[in-house]
Amino acid sequence: MSNKGKTNLGFAMEPDQCFWLYLLECENGSFYTGYTKNLTIRYYQHKNGKQSAKYTRIFKPVKIAQCWRLFDTIGTALKVERFIKNQDRKTKLLWIKNPEDLKLRLFKNMGKELILFPFDPLQVEKESEKMDWKKIKDGFDPFANIPILSEEVAEGES
Repeated sequence: MSNKGKTNLGFAMEPDQCFWLYLLECENGSFYTGYTKNLTIRYYQHKNGKQSAKYTRIFKPVKIAQCWRLFDTIGTALKVERFIKNQDRKTKLLWIKNPEDLKLRLFKNMGKELILFPFDPLQVEKESEKMDWKKIKDGFDPFANIPILSEEVAEGES
């Protein structure tokens, strides 16, 4: 019996298996795509030029355009990041307006149901504004213990 296309919720709910995928809108109107274990810290780093990508040091991010929680392996997070990066601007704009469409597109592309959920980018930005560098160095993550919501689990099982 094949597991292709099936999700393993027990594995995916382990806290170290949560990754964030995100699209930043930069000051020049472009989008920067990335993945991370701690989006609040990563966004702070991008905005302040600390340990950030060369691109976001040149073109400062103005906001998180969209973000998703992915419960899977780092390998899958890298594949999804690369998939998003390879899309055109029109497609990225579609996912910003309709973030749930990314999951459908990935299923068609990868042939695997992912446990991937849109997350409110404004909530992450608000938390990031409260951060100070000392907390960041200590690894503070305000979203680390957010459980998968019951509707998210129901979506993941369908």
